[in-house]
Amino acid sequence: MEERFHHTVLVVGTGADEFASIEHRLTKIGVTVMSVDGGEQGLEKIKVVLKPFSIIIADQHLPDMQGHDFLERAKKLTPDSVRFLVTGNPSMDVIIAAVNRGAIHRYILKPLDTEAFFNTVRSGLSKYEVVLENVRLLALAKEQNAKLYMYNCDLKDRSESHQKTIGQLDQEIRKIILAREQADREEPAPMVLQGIFMENGLLTREKMDIFYKNLMGQLFVRFQEIAEKKGFSMPETIDARS
Repeated sequence: MEERFHHTVLVVGTGADEFASIEHRLTKIGVTVMSVDGGEQGLEKIKVVLKPFSIIIADQHLPDMQGHDFLERAKKLTPDSVRFLVTGNPSMDVIIAAVNRGAIHRYILKPLDTEAFFNTVRSGLSKYEVVLENVRLLALAKEQNAKLYMYNCDLKDRSESHQKTIGQLDQEIRKIILAREQADREEPAPMVLQGIFMENGLLTREKMDIFYKNLMGQLFVRFQEIAEKKGFSMPETIDARS
């Protein structure tokens, strides 16, 4: 039994004298004990408490009902509580049926052996702690699964957004390539290169003028050679500005 659990035990109909010493020992280890006389009182107590009882102990012979009937009704109100039936004259058919229906976890014979009964109760408290831990872990697992689901949805949304952005960029790149191919078909390559060089600051207007003057000079010399071979006359110089 762990100290972090604060246990409460409900005792229904068990004689005060028989249970007094066990109640004292349970109180010493931090267990709260509540006692009522009859089954209906026990059911009302179960309904009004804020925290479920860790263990419910009922005598088989209650003033208003049989103990196993009480525990079966108690199970519907607090299914996780550990339930013990105390009896002096066990009817095995009744007890076996109650065990099979899950109404009781264990029956205890009278007269009570104080030490054995105390150890049985402590064992029941440990069993209840396992139940609480399983409930906590199940709730934690559900919470983590919910978070993972939200993270997965968020990643999916981001992935779709990224794919959309990539698609848009791809379309823009295709438009640029098509525009460049169209420009190459409509504009001579030297003019295209000139535009690219000038746009990127690789050539200035002055450098282009010098380039064209030199080119025109070389072409004029070549034309003079051709004209001389063909018997034509050409001017000695050419105005590069023309």
